[in-house]
Amino acid sequence: MTRSADNAIGMMDTAYFVGRQQLLIFFNELLDLNLTKIEHTASGAVACQLTEYIFPGSIPLSRINWEARSDYEFVSNYKLLQAAFTKYSVKRYVDVDKLIRAKYQDNLEFCQWLKAFYDQSGAYREGYDGRVVRAKGKGGRKYNDSVNKVATKVGSSKPVSRGTKPATTFPTKSRVSTRPAPLKASENKARPVNTNIFTKNTATGKTNTDMKLKKINIELESRISELESSVGDIEKERDFYFGKLRSIELYLQIKQDKKFDGFEMDDVVRNIFKVLYATVDDDVLVDEDGEVVPTTQGSSKDDISADLSDALGSKELPNEPINGSLSNGILVAEHDDNIGQ
Repeated sequence: MTRSADNAIGMMDTAYFVGRQQLLIFFNELLDLNLTKIEHTASGAVACQLTEYIFPGSIPLSRINWEARSDYEFVSNYKLLQAAFTKYSVKRYVDVDKLIRAKYQDNLEFCQWLKAFYDQSGAYREGYDGRVVRAKGKGGRKYNDSVNKVATKVGSSKPVSRGTKPATTFPTKSRVSTRPAPLKASENKARPVNTNIFTKNTATGKTNTDMKLKKINIELESRISELESSVGDIEKERDFYFGKLRSIELYLQIKQDKKFDGFEMDDVVRNIFKVLYATVDDDVLVDEDGEVVPTTQGSSKDDISADLSDALGSKELPNEPINGSLSNGILVAEHDDNIGQ
């Protein structure tokens, strides 16, 4: 496998549409865990074990801290992970500051990436015992005991076979039968049976089905209103950030036409940051001389929506999907020294 295979996993890749339940089943079956929440992966220990599964010997198992509770202990696990990524040229920036906060969305995206990277790696280790591997780490035995206790409370379930390779896709339905037990004869007599679902309401003259459909229609109309409101907010946010891009483009074009005469690089960078960090209430624009000035009340931003519509409808724009490799490479270049050490 080429170690740059992770470059193909951009933010619009199908990997980022894998659901929470499917991810939990993936980690639990492959590594013999009993995770119930994505947030339980925030310590970095699970990511370390999966990386060691893909690249045997890439992470010292004895240094993985399974009983990590504090932020600095989480960071130690992620340092092991980043070192393994660097060793095998995996160009993935790990945002440790976000992951250790145990926020659902941040850890979900990272777990989605981990599963996609595992699928692309084609890694398979016959007879792999996740519990034995974890026992070699700090607090691994206690962690295994807690996994056993949780499994006992949940109920009996079939153990994962160690001699078979896990499938790429995993079932999301529970293995426990949800079929209700048959009622006793006394319960059958006591429970009334509605033999006609189209019973007519004598007060309104309408059937129960009509009333149900009317209720569903009201709920759908309410959802449509909420979606329309959400779309409006998204369009406002889109116009806001598109305006920033247009301002930066205009600024650089003016400076380029003047061949940057009389301008220092620090001044150019400072003005670009001024555009990027401007808020809605304290926005800025670029004047004809290429100066970044505060937005006045007389200035109109109606052209932003028009420019955006023209850009989205232009046939000259490329149709290729955005690849996440470029941004990942830039982030690694800026942050590897801080996280990988």
